[in-house]
Amino acid sequence: MPKKTLELPISIVAAKGGYCVEMEIGCHQTKVKLLLDTGSSTIAVETNKYKPEEDFYLHPTSYAQAITYGLGGWAGPLVETHLQFESHNKKMTLKDGHIAIIESEQQDNFHGADGILGLAYRQLNRAYDLTEYYQEKNLCSNKTFPWNFAVEENKTAIRKFKSFLRQYDSIRPKAFFTELEEHKICRDKFSLYVKRAIVHVKDENMDTEALEADPMNQGWLILGSGEEHKELYNGEMQIIDVVHDAYYNTNLLGVSVGDNEMIVPEVDTSKKKAKYSNSIIDCGSSFLVLQENLYQEVMDQLLALDINFISHIEASNNAYKTGTSYKPEYLDLNKWPDIHFYFQGEKPEDVTKLTAKPDNYWQLNALEKDRAWFMIMQEVANIPNKSILGLPLISDYFCVFDREHDKNGVIKVGEIEL
Repeated sequence: MPKKTLELPISIVAAKGGYCVEMEIGCHQTKVKLLLDTGSSTIAVETNKYKPEEDFYLHPTSYAQAITYGLGGWAGPLVETHLQFESHNKKMTLKDGHIAIIESEQQDNFHGADGILGLAYRQLNRAYDLTEYYQEKNLCSNKTFPWNFAVEENKTAIRKFKSFLRQYDSIRPKAFFTELEEHKICRDKFSLYVKRAIVHVKDENMDTEALEADPMNQGWLILGSGEEHKELYNGEMQIIDVVHDAYYNTNLLGVSVGDNEMIVPEVDTSKKKAKYSNSIIDCGSSFLVLQENLYQEVMDQLLALDINFISHIEASNNAYKTGTSYKPEYLDLNKWPDIHFYFQGEKPEDVTKLTAKPDNYWQLNALEKDRAWFMIMQEVANIPNKSILGLPLISDYFCVFDREHDKNGVIKVGEIEL
């Protein structure tokens, strides 16, 4: 095993639809659960467990952040403190690492998690220098911590505060994983081993401890290595090229349903062009979000196989929209086809095929015993012409995000050993 690696257990229980890793923050090594997200490069923590005012390692800065997501957002100061992982008596410690403290939050962005750990590159992470603002106000300090902005905890207020910040100079703080590599704490690669997209609840009386003990709700984040862990996957690894490093941007060549011919993505020219590429691999997404024409074609082909599929899909979607549960009396996944995704490989002419099986794009016992959840949805309105391929696709694969492979990196995938 290479030096400077660490195997960290992760769990889907706290965030319900995303995996969390435990990190220790500050002088008291406060343990927090951070949501892993390859679709973000920001690291931020709430103050329900971590108490920044009691952290002697904390160094305030003049920077503030406001991050908005599709359905949420938050604002707070950027500070420096010690960030540490520990597992099996091994530690990785980043001294004076950047982290944002969430002071104003639109909603419970992270469900039961204490914050977020973005694993993408620095492009997505922006912080604003408020030195000029403090000078205009004749304040003696230009530090954003302690926080002295009253931002209401709603979507409009946080977006308005973000607009206010944009008038000031900004930087892109280095992403956490980039800092680990630059300080020679860890190689510039990490691996994910996961099995679910939604927390698995096999018994309605299960408490948190029992849910955490269920192997289906567990996984691994491995820092600094990947292919060496042959105990976690079978056969040879395939390679998906990362075509841009804003996210883990990929070139999705097409999708096929069962044995049908491949459906090629089509760009809707009436909508804004997708940035950087037509797809991303995003472990922070519980769904397979398909570009609109792909979604429509996949649905059409599913219904052509069996018209009865529509009743299950509509019932699940309606339950999601209304906040209720779909608990079908009869849902035979043996009748549903595999759905295949084809990506550009390491070379432009290479094709890498990944498969989402029915028990991945349908999550059974999801959040509740007997609840079924259909995990394919069409593109998000504010992210047009792009497929966001999340946990239902990567749940059957050991994924190595090898950022040191070349300029943008690659994603290496191997079928997991259950």
